[in-house]
Amino acid sequence: MKTKFLKILMATLVASAAFGADGETRDVSWFLKRLRTVDHLPVLEDSHTAMVSTWDKTGANMDVWTHDNITGKTNTIVDIDGPGCMHRIFTGFVDDRFDHSIIQIFLDGSATPIIDMPMPEFFNDESGPFPYPLTFIKTYPGTLMPIPFEKNITVKIVNDLYETDEWIRGMWGVYWQFTYTKYADDVKVHSLEWPLNADGQAELEKTCAAWLKAESTPPATPEEWTVHKSNPLNPGEALELNLENAGAIEQMRISAWPDTPEMLNKLRLQMIWDGHNTPSVDVPVGYLFGHGNTGHNRDHASVGAVTGKRPVSGKEFLQSEPQGYNSNYNSLLLGMTDAETYCMFPMPFSDGAKIRLVNTGDAVAEQVGLKLAVKKMESIPSDWGRFHVTWSQSLGATEASPKFGAQDIACKIFLNRRGKGKYVGTMLQVDWPNELWWGEGDWLFWTDEVEWPPSYHGTGSEEYFNSGWGMFDRKAISGFVSLRPGFPTVYSFHLNDAFNFQENIIVAEEQWAFATPDATTNAVTEINPMWSSTAFWYADKPMGAESMQ
Repeated sequence: MKTKFLKILMATLVASAAFGADGETRDVSWFLKRLRTVDHLPVLEDSHTAMVSTWDKTGANMDVWTHDNITGKTNTIVDIDGPGCMHRIFTGFVDDRFDHSIIQIFLDGSATPIIDMPMPEFFNDESGPFPYPLTFIKTYPGTLMPIPFEKNITVKIVNDLYETDEWIRGMWGVYWQFTYTKYADDVKVHSLEWPLNADGQAELEKTCAAWLKAESTPPATPEEWTVHKSNPLNPGEALELNLENAGAIEQMRISAWPDTPEMLNKLRLQMIWDGHNTPSVDVPVGYLFGHGNTGHNRDHASVGAVTGKRPVSGKEFLQSEPQGYNSNYNSLLLGMTDAETYCMFPMPFSDGAKIRLVNTGDAVAEQVGLKLAVKKMESIPSDWGRFHVTWSQSLGATEASPKFGAQDIACKIFLNRRGKGKYVGTMLQVDWPNELWWGEGDWLFWTDEVEWPPSYHGTGSEEYFNSGWGMFDRKAISGFVSLRPGFPTVYSFHLNDAFNFQENIIVAEEQWAFATPDATTNAVTEINPMWSSTAFWYADKPMGAESMQ
């Protein structure tokens, strides 16, 4: 009994060390490491992710000139107390009109900013302070470089020409988004020091290298799969793998033949944790991985994105790269090769797990394969959540749609749950036949709150996917599976900026109607597409996936 107790204690201590033990100081190296690893995703903690943005508070869609704290030539756009970390700084565009717009970042009440430079220089992903791919300018400019702060972070835009030049008066920047997380008061955060020390620089280089590899290369396969099975599936049949005791699935791969959209959408993945009576994951494979309307891409055509190097500008991107389908993609968490799909979300269980692929269609699946790499453990830490996937499909803005804000804007609900957990990502597909943009809409997150507005209110659909102007590229944590016209499919994942919640969460996106005139008759047709969403999240105990339909 004593020996077994010691084994359990040591396993718990080792796991806690891997995921960040209590009392560990969170410095920039700590945050950078978590940008290139995923084993920390199941850990639930008391934190709150929110956003400062320039969203139009009247309820309209002019997310441009909403600046509330301007004094003379200085616009104090962010002022947040810690402990916390700024994960993301994002804006609409930068060019030479912003040469006189200086961005300053102050930490912990210091009178001296750690960043003090023109906006075009700050967002330059070759010569700016933070390198590509953590900084990017292909569509919207942004940086995902973590900026931890112990006591406070203040961001100011200073424009020397504000009072003398009418054109410059508005040059505070547009579509700003500042995503940050605040932690419990007893969490130790070490504020960013710039330039980085040797350890921080080494972690930065490792993270950049890992991101470039993740966006262009599938993860390494294990030397041996823990369990795997492959066989045909008749309609109504299931391929099932059962796991015992405690552990965590670290990698999962799924293959199917024929890999057509019809088959992929009828092949349903179900995952049950710890003997629960309903699946916590219940989703068509095609909508889990985003290829439910394209199937596999086997012609090796290069469509839509250049990875592994600094990309061209947004304008050059539109002119030089075709918009279309390209099902094969790679990221830190999901991806697809010519032969199979892969999933890297960690999936812990404490008392067994059941994984099933069910053929819900009318046709025979000639071959279905499921592979799992599982880490076996004596027990799992008490703060690890269970992996959940909630899929839903519904028409765009309708009379029955939930509505929020001053203008009662219709919204698509991705997740609406009570309890304790953590939201870590989204896959979105829209049936959009037009070649133009497929529907504006701000992203809204309520975590442990119910009042309007939520503490996370974005400025548009594209920005949530780290892109803009209807253009998308591929990064390690966000990108596209296919582009318009047809079924644009995009994804975004949250690592440091995941949304922990203690009591409740609502995730929604505004759905603005889109009217297109006929070139001959000038008759206007309003497009109301089908939206399909896949929400990735953890909960402190197994719960039913429960579609948001």
